[in-house]
This record gives sequence, C-alpha cells and structure tokens, in this order.
Amino acid sequence: MITNHETVPGAVETAAQALAAELVQAIRGTADPVSLHREVAARPEPVPALAAIRVLGADVLSAHLLTGHALPAADAELLHAAVGAFPAPPGTDPEAALWALRDQALTAALAELGVAAGDWPGLAGRAPAAAEPGNWAPWAADLVRCSPLALPPLEGPQREQARRRRLDLGRGLSRALLRRDHLSAARLARWLALDHRQLPEPLLAPALDHIDQLAADQPRTMLESALARRLARGER
Repeated sequence: MITNHETVPGAVETAAQALAAELVQAIRGTADPVSLHREVAARPEPVPALAAIRVLGADVLSAHLLTGHALPAADAELLHAAVGAFPAPPGTDPEAALWALRDQALTAALAELGVAAGDWPGLAGRAPAAAEPGNWAPWAADLVRCSPLALPPLEGPQREQARRRRLDLGRGLSRALLRRDHLSAARLARWLALDHRQLPEPLLAPALDHIDQLAADQPRTMLESALARRLARGER
C-alpha cells in the first residue's frame, strides 16, 4: 500500500476502489470514458485520490487503451503529478523490482497514448532482467502482483512466460479459486485472457462467472474480471 505522512491507508484503498469502479463501467461500455482529473476533483481529499492512481498503475489507462479514446492532457498532467507525489522506492527496497515492472507498464501504456513519460521524476529505474521461472506456485504469485503488465500493447518476458506456461497459469487460477482469493484469481484469469483467442482455455469463462458472482462487491476484483473478459474477446 502506498502511504506517506499525508495519507491514510484506508482512505487510499477507498479511493482506489472508487476509481476501479469507474474503470469497470468504462471498460464494459456502460459509461463515458474515465476522466482522471474529474475523478480526483470529485474526491473530498485529493491526496488519497492521487495515491489511488499510483496504486492502480497502468490500469488507470486501460479504458483508453481498449476503447481507443484519446487521453486528455489534463489526465496526463495528473498522472505526472501522481508519480511525483508518490515516487517509486529506491533500488535497495525489497519492492523495487516490482515497482520497476509496474512503472515499465505505465510508461509503455502512456507511450501508446502518445505521452512520453520516460523522464518523469518518481518513476522506478529499469526493470531487472526476468529470470526463468521455476516452480509454478511462486511464479503465479509473481504474475498476480504485476497484473498491470497484462494489457494488449505491452510485450515482455512475463507475457511470453504466460504464453508458454498456460497449464501453470490454470493451476494458479484453480488454487486461488479454492482459497477464495478472488482478486488473485481474477488477475491470473486476465493473464490467461491475453492470448485466449490463440490459445483457448476452457477454465477461463466459468472461472470469471464464479468470480463475478462471489466478488461483485469488490471493484478492484471486478476491474480485473472486466479486463479479462474484454481481452478474451480480443477487443481493442
């Protein structure tokens, strides 16, 4: 969780859930495109709302990437402000590698939308080279944590591994469902959905139906599920 002296974890999570709910509606096509600056302006406290943008990472751009809507300049400026207000930790931090991957996804998504962000202060450094994964369980857990990389314009070692290890992805998804960890299950379903049209996975549709029934009140889980469904249909 992102925190600093001005934020309260609960307030950040509330803001992240609210933003996720808006993204779900936009991805499903039941609402207008998400306006980040409008969402922040609507929040009683702007700082947790900025932190929420950092929590969701590249996913805040998912609706624009999938619907083809242009990113308003005000939204790009707000993303710049969020990165500066909540910078990635230093390279010595245990979470530094994860931040590097997430910020790699963010800069790539922004580039897809015509925004050059590589020199923004607060972004993590270059992501380390991906090691060849070993046992399926820790590998699946790593994919859960970097689900913002599972967006169509983004390529990289994680997606290539997900293509090659779909059986292990299915194992991770099944395990998460059995443990009632619906957020992790939805994130792994999203990785499966990326290449579903070329590599169909029979487990995907019933898993998403199960998640939607049991986690309908969890916007961040619903965001992952909505993205998975749209990716599975091959829609951009």
